[in-house]
Amino acid sequence: MTTRTVLAEIAAERTRQDAQWGGATRDDALPLPAFVQLIEDYAGWARVKAREGSLVEARQRLVQVAALAVAAVESLDRRSAGSAEAAANSPGLTWE
Repeated sequence: MTTRTVLAEIAAERTRQDAQWGGATRDDALPLPAFVQLIEDYAGWARVKAREGSLVEARQRLVQVAALAVAAVESLDRRSAGSAEAAANSPGLTWE
């Protein structure tokens, strides 16, 4: 699969999550540590499913993880509209 295809799946998962959980209003009421916990939980399920040999289910969980991460970033951007623009123009993260 191409990156474009995977990103389209993540966007579709975001749409599903918004429909199920209420979208930006609910996302913005969720503290960042709660988002991180959800991401960790879903990543843990991906690990369990991979260990069980269910790569399709592991992949599905990872798409959910990615969509949750997108939701968290979008929420952070809405909460700090001015700094989001600055972040968009930054050179990016470097790994230590």
